Amino acid sequence: MANTVFVRGGAHSASVEEVWGEKTYRQAEKDAFFNDGRFVGSDSNSIIQVNADLTKNKGDQIHTPLRARLIDDGKINDAAIEGSEVALTFHNCDTTIHKRKQAVRIDGEMTERRTKIKLRGEAKEALGAWHAEIRDTDIVLGLSGLANAVGTVAAALPTSARRFIGGQKTDSTGLATVATDALIDDTAGIHLFGTSVLSHLKRMAQVDGGASYGKIRPIVIKGKKFYVYFASPWQIKALRFEDKWINAQKDANVRGESNPLFSGAAGMWDGVIVHEYEKIQLRTGAGGSTAPEIFESGDPLASGISACRGLFCGAQAGILAYGRKIGWKEKMFEYESQFGVEVSSIYGFTKAKFNSQDFAVIACDTRVDLDS
Repeated sequence: MANTVFVRGGAHSASVEEVWGEKTYRQAEKDAFFNDGRFVGSDSNSIIQVNADLTKNKGDQIHTPLRARLIDDGKINDAAIEGSEVALTFHNCDTTIHKRKQAVRIDGEMTERRTKIKLRGEAKEALGAWHAEIRDTDIVLGLSGLANAVGTVAAALPTSARRFIGGQKTDSTGLATVATDALIDDTAGIHLFGTSVLSHLKRMAQVDGGASYGKIRPIVIKGKKFYVYFASPWQIKALRFEDKWINAQKDANVRGESNPLFSGAAGMWDGVIVHEYEKIQLRTGAGGSTAPEIFESGDPLASGISACRGLFCGAQAGILAYGRKIGWKEKMFEYESQFGVEVSSIYGFTKAKFNSQDFAVIACDTRVDLDS
């Protein structure tokens, strides 16, 4: 445990009052990226669907059922149907919830007296930002099929029909895909992200796998169908060098849309709304097999080559299960002289997976050119 201490000559010596303003210059603390009403919601038209059943019932795991489609051809005309009925099939996606918590404790009355910084308010703001950060990170890692550091999100390798590795050719002649267990490299400038990749991902989403997997259902806004792609800043960098993308944004109506899903979007291509997000995962090949070098074992990057795993999503790509939403607890220690505050919530996140296939997210690994 570490207490926040303000004492002259200590770690925060510069903030002990001499000539010090009433206000603190704060680094901007963002709201949660995956916030309610934009990407997260309680209905099935949301990218991340909230299941709050455990806020009212006991338990630590939620089973979310999906009814599979009926794909039998049925009967026609006067052919008998009795005795030829088909069974309904359901697949469950399980989400386990955990308590996530963090706390701040201020050393004592003298520490609070030595500075005009409102330490109690700063503690609450810092904890609120921490909570938003860890939930956002859990969602990105979960959708990417990667585990988080504390073990509440398990690794889940992107499934075969929901994975793209490679990128487009710089001469605009199409895509250069990479087979599983092969290397992403920069031969002749291939494997970068761009508009051809976005259109290819959309076509992948529209493939009907029959009993094995279904199409990825788009989000419907005012009767129109859209998908969402979460891109790394370096994938966006590649997009902005492409004339097709630049010209398309001149006529795009993203900025005029009132739906929150368009808010902050980098642009749109072929019905895919593109959002830039810095938490999209990055790996750089170094000839080894550690987590910073590869996404999964057996799928390496060429040495010195970097790749990002963008996320192409439709409706119900992930499940955010709550046992209890965010709550605060304040406590006084040391004869009521030390202030402490804790923030916590009980939740779990899983990438929706039904019948052993990822339900509504395609992992897209493309090479990226980092800034030198």
